[in-house]
Amino acid sequence: MACLSTAGFIVDCKKTIGGIKSFWIGPYATIANAATIDPTTAQITALPSATWETYNMKQHTGNFVEAATVSKENNTIFYTQTLTAQFTILSAARRLQLDTFSRGRHVIIVQDNNDNYWLMGYKDGAEVATESTETGTGKGDFNGYKITFTAEEANKAYRLADSIVGDFDGTIDAPTL
Repeated sequence: MACLSTAGFIVDCKKTIGGIKSFWIGPYATIANAATIDPTTAQITALPSATWETYNMKQHTGNFVEAATVSKENNTIFYTQTLTAQFTILSAARRLQLDTFSRGRHVIIVQDNNDNYWLMGYKDGAEVATESTETGTGKGDFNGYKITFTAEEANKAYRLADSIVGDFDGTIDAPTL
């Protein structure tokens, strides 16, 4: 693989927005390293059949960040992928679900507000880094759960090709996922 730039960027029109709409958590053992990746576009064109749990987000309550760590001395690079989400309303059922997250390794699909779908933790899995339960102090304060998943991967998060993602209606078209 050549390490030279292959294209430049022009200044695009203002047409994107921040934030995430939803995310799906899938079983690491079934999905990790099992996708079909187009070698030309580096997009995922097929995923193995698996059960995915859907988490829809309220506006301004979650984000996805991917940061590169580069070592000139060691000639290495890896990417830390971070998903942060918050869910209002404390309940026994949500507490149990978050406890389950904290104990496992996952693969996560993140849908951003521009309808791009990113696969987080594809090779090495995503795990819970932090999770908190908050009651708030004042009556208008946040009351609920905050959770952060992280993954360290050799490659940037793969984008799911449009051909496997249907129009967003709260689900991703079966049987692809």
